[in-house]
Amino acid sequence: MGAFRIVIDGVGAHGDDRSAKEGEPIKIPYTDSGFQSPDTIAKKCVEALKASGVFDLKATLTHWPGQSSEVVDDLVELKRVKGQF
Repeated sequence: MGAFRIVIDGVGAHGDDRSAKEGEPIKIPYTDSGFQSPDTIAKKCVEALKASGVFDLKATLTHWPGQSSEVVDDLVELKRVKGQF
């Protein structure tokens, strides 16, 4: 069994929890109808991977990657690890 990585670059509609500061928990809501943000879709993907038996899982969502305003959310621990909106 070996390691793997999934990388997706996209633009728009991200940043569900814009109030959390660095080190604070983040809230990524689920909606039953209509629009689902990249945050929500990524969180669901992480949950599905965990449920399938993937272990030692690390998953982050980086907002504005490479910019001085970069914000990084940990999708496993559900906390903001870098920056703020």
